[in-house]
Amino acid sequence: MDLMQNIPENNPKKTSGLKIGFIIVIILIILLIIAAAFVWIYSQQIASTQFKFNLDGRRQNNYSDNLFMFQNDKVYISIRDIAPLLGYSVYNGGYGEYTEDRTKCYVNNSREIVSFETNSNKIDKYNATSSADSESQTFDIDEPILASGSNLYITSDGLVRAFNVMFNYSAENNEVSIFSLSYLANYYSNQITNAAITSATSNLSESVIYNNQKAILYNMVVIKDSTTDLYGVASLSDPTNTIIGTRYTSIEFMEGSNDFIVRTSENKMGIIGSDGITKVRLEYDAIKELDKNLGLYLVTSNNKQGVVNNNGKIIVYQDYDQIGLPNTINDTNVTNKYILLENCIPVERNGKWGLIDINGNELTPVQYDGFGCDADTSDSRYADVLIIPELNGIVVELDEVNGNTRTKKYGVVTSDGNLFINIVLDSIYAVTTQGETTYYATFQGQILDLVDFVRQQQASYEQNNSGSSNETSNTVNTTNTANVSQNNSEN
Repeated sequence: MDLMQNIPENNPKKTSGLKIGFIIVIILIILLIIAAAFVWIYSQQIASTQFKFNLDGRRQNNYSDNLFMFQNDKVYISIRDIAPLLGYSVYNGGYGEYTEDRTKCYVNNSREIVSFETNSNKIDKYNATSSADSESQTFDIDEPILASGSNLYITSDGLVRAFNVMFNYSAENNEVSIFSLSYLANYYSNQITNAAITSATSNLSESVIYNNQKAILYNMVVIKDSTTDLYGVASLSDPTNTIIGTRYTSIEFMEGSNDFIVRTSENKMGIIGSDGITKVRLEYDAIKELDKNLGLYLVTSNNKQGVVNNNGKIIVYQDYDQIGLPNTINDTNVTNKYILLENCIPVERNGKWGLIDINGNELTPVQYDGFGCDADTSDSRYADVLIIPELNGIVVELDEVNGNTRTKKYGVVTSDGNLFINIVLDSIYAVTTQGETTYYATFQGQILDLVDFVRQQQASYEQNNSGSSNETSNTVNTTNTANVSQNNSEN
């Protein structure tokens, strides 16, 4: 028996085929790996060039295609599209105008109102939490607001100022990141144990807390000593670095000047700068910022009011019962009840009113019974008037008293205190039609287009006195408006 006959012989061709198949499989696997790597690299390149938008640390996928616009190496953001994403409502027209003018808009987040206008490099901010603080503060922005289609666009620098956000754009990663103020406040409250920038960590009013949150945008954080419940300020990047010690019963950040109004345990108030240096001595019962650009503050002691600047220098002595218009004044031209026409500070003493300029000089004696004229009508077309922009004028009131009868009479003074229209008018009111405002006055039953009347008088005077070059413009104005009764009796 042949023991070897059942052992199969080696087949060289079959072995060679197996090797080739194995090699092919290896090559295919390598090719697949290379292809996968290529796809991954390509996808990464696509991802790196694709625009990305992050809001409060979250990638946003559903947002308007009109949200961002890139122009002249600047990022512009649509106000109408970004506002809802940041918790703001947005409205057409200027604040308080109630129009659908799309060249203007304003936004409101229940704490603050911000108004915008096409081609303007300024924005106005209003406190939405207090009717007593209805005046606005004006802030400069780096570029004018643009109109494109039905949208208004603001630069990233303007966005930061208007919406109180942190903004970052990485051209390399083609990525925009925005952090809202509420997100930042909650984030740093968790990071800094003694931070006092939320209602859970501060017993100050909601309005003050909101203002204090803005200090985050300037690398500062309001802090509180948990033992004494007293407030101070620390550096945001280094919370161990105290800028203002925790010694004050209240503290409020003032956007724009970046100073802090503080109150002591003795209930006295002053101003301390972001460098920790006292600017206004802590000796007043109350302090309020009047204008950030001018650096003026209303101060009150013993129920008397005055004005100081941001170096503590007295501008208006505390001789007055009230500084600033009453809250009853209703004129949309008044954006700051403390400073009219950028120069005039209304003051009241013993029931009489006058004007002082922003340098502390008396413009008019304290002799008027009030400012502005109430339209006193149920017709919604008629509006109260205090400022007449075309005349650079302020409406003043004097009361004529005859026995028990008191009759109000009105005139107009200019921003330098000169009487422009004698105080003989029975009323002054405004009518706005299709966005155009006309100022009317009544005198002995006659109705005047006040601006048109003044221009006619000026033109007539200039024609009649063309040879007299030494007459001043103030004399022209006074001379030609003093005889209102004569001109109207002839009409």
